[in-house]
Amino acid sequence: MHKVGTKTDLAKGKPLSAVVEGQRIAVFLVKDEVVATTGKCPHAGGPLHLGSLCGSTLICPWHGWTYDVLSGACEEDTTVTLTRYAVQIDGDDIYITL
Repeated sequence: MHKVGTKTDLAKGKPLSAVVEGQRIAVFLVKDEVVATTGKCPHAGGPLHLGSLCGSTLICPWHGWTYDVLSGACEEDTTVTLTRYAVQIDGDDIYITL
């Protein structure tokens, strides 16, 4: 498990970005659920923590591709998915497992 931030940080309305074992990770608060995904868009490598989140739909800041962060599904190409990571909450701390 790797600590990537706190729920207090997420409650400020911005996603978190962390590097774990050399991989960029993005962490979002969606409907009171903490969700961790790959931090790079699978389409072109855009920084997903800088994208726009509307409900559970994440819009990549580079080319506008959209992903459902709860399922990982991509709306533009069904063969592309976001990698999701297991999240554990301990008090205020957020931990993920790769």
